[in-house]
Amino acid sequence: MTEKEFKSYSQQIDLLKKKNLEIDNEEEAVSLLKRYSYFGLINGYKYPFKAKDGNYKNNTTIEDIYALYCFDNELRHVLLKYILEVENHIKSLLSYSFCEKYGEDESEYLNESNYAVCQSPKEESEVKKLINVLKDTLSDYRRYDYMYHQKKNHSNIPLWVLVKALTFGNISKMYSYQKSEIQARISKEFDFVRENNLVTFLDILTGFRNVCAHNERLFDYKVKKHQISKMPLHQVMKVANTGTRDLFAVIIVLKYLLKKELFENLVRDIERLITELFEKTNQIQRTQLYKCMGFPEDWSRIKNVDLADIKVSKIIYDEKGEV
Repeated sequence: MTEKEFKSYSQQIDLLKKKNLEIDNEEEAVSLLKRYSYFGLINGYKYPFKAKDGNYKNNTTIEDIYALYCFDNELRHVLLKYILEVENHIKSLLSYSFCEKYGEDESEYLNESNYAVCQSPKEESEVKKLINVLKDTLSDYRRYDYMYHQKKNHSNIPLWVLVKALTFGNISKMYSYQKSEIQARISKEFDFVRENNLVTFLDILTGFRNVCAHNERLFDYKVKKHQISKMPLHQVMKVANTGTRDLFAVIIVLKYLLKKELFENLVRDIERLITELFEKTNQIQRTQLYKCMGFPEDWSRIKNVDLADIKVSKIIYDEKGEV
């Protein structure tokens, strides 16, 4: 019998016991498996508790695995809350800046000439895809009360209305294909952020937003296709090998994009979750958790860093804006 074969709950319990997982209350263990599934709970969160021989570390219980599951679940809720703050801000800035330049008629954001001159056939194709997404969203206006009202009463859906129905991924791509003038108008709203920084910031936030929204494992997630460039803050936090595509990269991005008070709340929320996790289990070490998250040991001091105090003049950038 292998792990890929269908197993009854009692068989799942037996398999876990054979792998050295302690289960004192089988009824409660079955209840956990019913609520979260073997795949979602065990396969999703077992790795930090495994020994080199493939069995569970001594004294590991199913409650330990559940504690990490709960931590990750709460972490998704917290992170999504603050990413949505950025999402709404970017949607507002993008729609305002675009309409300020091109006007409010829906034909303007469907016009390819109002996007940056593409450097390759691939980029040209991506702009066409984006415009097709905008067209599809427009054609489905009856799904959204606010769009239906606008179409019915004004026969036009301006961008500031449409953006509410667009995904963060749509908005990220839309920003990346704006002409430099509009990109600059938006990026200047964030101190110490350049246009090219904001493109990659939005890319990585999109990836993590999707993880949060789809209830995927978050704490050790790393974006595969995108990474942020090294910023002066990386040097201040002394992170050489992390902070570009992992969870700490998102923390760095949010440091640059959130208001000070909101960012401090984010750090406190995560500190609280970490404290609660280690109150529930001692089978995962803090250094082990931080390594999975890409966090330096003193990660929380990031909330006290004043970006204005970073001596940018001492940071040498290459042509790509990287340290």
